[in-house]
Amino acid sequence: MPEITDYTAKGLYKRLLSYSLRYWPLFATSLIALVFAAVTEPLFASLMKPLIDENFSGERTEMAKWLPVIIIVLFLIRGLATYINEYCSAKLAGLVVHDLRFDMLSRILRFPNSYFVEQPAGKIISTVSTNVDAVTEAGFNIITVLIRDGAIVIGLMAILLYTNWQLTLICFAILPLIAIGVSVAAKRLNRFAHSAQTSHADLVQSISEVIGAQKIIKIYGAQQVETDRFMKSADEIMKSRVKLVATSAANSAIVQWILAAAVAAVVYFAGILAESDSMTAGDFASFMTAMMMLLAPVKRLTNINQQLQKGLAAADNVFRVVDRSIENSSGTHTTDRALGYIEFNKVGLTFPGAEAPTLIDINLWVKPGQTVGIVGVSGGGKSTLINLLPRFLDPTSGVVKLDSVDLKQWDLQCLRRQIAVVTQESHLLNDTVRNNIAYGEMRGASDEAILNAARMANALPFIEKLENGLDTVLGDNGLRLSGGQRQRISIARAFLKNAPILILDEATSALDSEAEREVQEDMERLRHGRTTLVIAHRLSTLTTADFIIVLDQGKLIEQGTHQELLARQGKYHYLHSIQNQSTSLSTD
Repeated sequence: MPEITDYTAKGLYKRLLSYSLRYWPLFATSLIALVFAAVTEPLFASLMKPLIDENFSGERTEMAKWLPVIIIVLFLIRGLATYINEYCSAKLAGLVVHDLRFDMLSRILRFPNSYFVEQPAGKIISTVSTNVDAVTEAGFNIITVLIRDGAIVIGLMAILLYTNWQLTLICFAILPLIAIGVSVAAKRLNRFAHSAQTSHADLVQSISEVIGAQKIIKIYGAQQVETDRFMKSADEIMKSRVKLVATSAANSAIVQWILAAAVAAVVYFAGILAESDSMTAGDFASFMTAMMMLLAPVKRLTNINQQLQKGLAAADNVFRVVDRSIENSSGTHTTDRALGYIEFNKVGLTFPGAEAPTLIDINLWVKPGQTVGIVGVSGGGKSTLINLLPRFLDPTSGVVKLDSVDLKQWDLQCLRRQIAVVTQESHLLNDTVRNNIAYGEMRGASDEAILNAARMANALPFIEKLENGLDTVLGDNGLRLSGGQRQRISIARAFLKNAPILILDEATSALDSEAEREVQEDMERLRHGRTTLVIAHRLSTLTTADFIIVLDQGKLIEQGTHQELLARQGKYHYLHSIQNQSTSLSTD
């Protein structure tokens, strides 16, 4: 499905504002407090006229006596308003970050498999973490600056006009020059901001890969290679950020020079007005104070361009993810428990951009409770075939059915409830044994059910020896367990799910022979009474399968029992012979 590719500044910040408006009382309180804090600034400038004219005129008026009290009150109002604004803004920003991350992750977990093939894990992590922070930080800073400093500038301009409109015209004359400078800088800032975001994603990806492959890096002496690759991304970030800061600083400096010229002109013409008694000392002090107070908010307003472009670049990345199409789940067919009858009718699959199809005209029928072995050389299409069943992939031709119903007509969540999977990689979380077995929709399972599943997987003996039993935290990807123990936790998870269909994808290929033999016994129990598809590297594990299919270059070229295929002297016999020779050599 097509993606949205055009995101304007207005559209992106409108989207961000919609998240803030979910908490409108907090948002409104923050804005009101911000306006109160901003209004006090021009009032300080307006006090300069009575402060000088009435205190130094020889006779103190009633107004002059109240000036100290007014100053204290203004400071109290500004302090309280600033506290309320910053507290509400911080809480609101936290809520928006929470909502954005929730929306992003909930979408990402519903993306088709192709997304995870196209996008490196590091870039996905960078978008969910760093980009969301950048969006909210820039968004709230910009809102604060625009409202606070915008109100200050308007208030100070009003004072300037009231005090002396002729001198104020000099200030207005510089506004077009400032606008031109800001517009030119915006284009460069946007380009550099996008470049910095992309480089940061590459950096996170590099770190993710290095940590995951640290043993391989050490064995092959690739420390310098990976360091150079990391530093290349780091250098790109540095260059982009330096360009960002340099462009912003140059823009700010030009604006400051224009303002300085305006101040000089005001001082000159104010002197002329003073000679003609058209301006009192208090008027001049009030005007100059207001004008000098303009410098800081104007500088912040011109510098906001850098934050704006960084925020837009990050928001572009974030909302591209939020808007991306999720898996097609328009089916409505549901059932409490499928029978497990699987059909592949003339199924073909060609990946986008691929020169040749991955699967070609596959016909396969599996009865409920049968076990089917799937073998073939690497790249033959085995994993692609089984990925069609839970609809991680959809065929480009033909149809896959479960219980005589096209998989596309099944409710996707219901379909996946019918399937349990045990793969070569155990995929354990840095969580307790209990939560690793009772995972996902099984999280509410009783301890009795969890222990029974662990017993069926022959995992209970080592679980009972762990320090806290079911409450023992296993570490990153089950670091505290051996390979065989991790796999038994995965098998226990499948036992607890008790799905009618089981997929075993190279489930024992990473284990040594002894561990494989023990785990194989556990999986024999798991397969009982379920429709099972088994991809196995070691063909000896498929001798008890009801039948075996052989895939070669995407085609189903042989089908039969272990003994039948050996007797045919075909591809299966060839693969079996090679494995036997390898086994003989390894034991000599």
